[in-house]
Amino acid sequence: MKKWTHWLCPGVFCLVIFAGAAAFLLQPPRAYSEREKRYLQEAPTVTLAMLDDGTAQADWEKYLADHFPGRDAFVGINAYWKLLTGRNALEKIYFAKENYLINAPTAMDLELFTTTLKRFDQFASTSGLPATLVMVPSSGSMLTFLLPLGHGAYPDDQLYETAENTLQTVRSWDLRPALAAANGQQPVFYRTDHHLTSFGCYQLYAAWCRAMGREARPISDYTITSYTGFCGTTWSGSGYFLTPPDTVELYDSGLTPTVTITDGGKEPVVADSFFFPDHLQELDMYPVFLDGNHTLTKIENPDAPEGTLLVIKDSYAHAVAPFLAENYKTVYLLDLRYYRGSVSQLVKDYGVEELLFLYGTSTLLTDTNSAWLF
Repeated sequence: MKKWTHWLCPGVFCLVIFAGAAAFLLQPPRAYSEREKRYLQEAPTVTLAMLDDGTAQADWEKYLADHFPGRDAFVGINAYWKLLTGRNALEKIYFAKENYLINAPTAMDLELFTTTLKRFDQFASTSGLPATLVMVPSSGSMLTFLLPLGHGAYPDDQLYETAENTLQTVRSWDLRPALAAANGQQPVFYRTDHHLTSFGCYQLYAAWCRAMGREARPISDYTITSYTGFCGTTWSGSGYFLTPPDTVELYDSGLTPTVTITDGGKEPVVADSFFFPDHLQELDMYPVFLDGNHTLTKIENPDAPEGTLLVIKDSYAHAVAPFLAENYKTVYLLDLRYYRGSVSQLVKDYGVEELLFLYGTSTLLTDTNSAWLF
């Protein structure tokens, strides 16, 4: 055997090591992963104390893992390897039938859930305003026929029952039957995201109007424009990057609203549309609705029949709000994750006449920001 063959394996090993190091050093710096929708670990500053307690090594390992050359490809390979080896039902995001990516059940925290509902109830009682609660069910609880074998149990049934038994002032509406019926016509949930589709949001709005004795604007009044290429948050967190993208639909009734977005310490942004088309160029197109998460959003439609509605909400409300604006002259969307003022004072200052709490069930199992509702 020729002598050079003795050096083949060590040579290939060294080549791979040095090629990987070169790729790591030469790749352009990246602070944010658009696919995973998260900021990547920054290069740590090493101190003697960190070297002594071992945290320096841990921080460097996180940094190297986040900036490894070809990381996105390896994340995808790892996800599909787990799928092929039968670990689908153990993951945080299920690869379901019909190319649906569905979040596993949120851990049950009934105490936190009940505490949040009691705060909603107390606030409504103190304000003296009519108030309703609309909880958007988790997609997994509604689409069980798509889930893999061995999936976790979704707690939505218990949550709706608890809401019915806990709330005294706030009226709770279970709109799941309407969503289930509508899903036979068109999908009410995105395949790559946890939110309702625009069609699902319209069905939620229409069902709520019926429950409240109001008239919803007919769906036939809307011009629907579709945009392909939407890859939502479940797609980003799953690693199943070969999953076909979704389609986002914008429902336009011809209404020209005045939308004012306010965040603390910033100049208000004023627009004449519910939709912010710049976000249609991104993988996650959902912020096209009202520009995504903000502290306070005001929507004005002077021609609407009703008065002023305050929606205390999470992101599920963003795509529902354009429909609500058909019925109310003014709709305020308030996000307690960012608002730190007195909500009671806001109600007085803005002449709020009605309250709507609109949240996903998964949010109510984890979010603690109802403590700011005073």
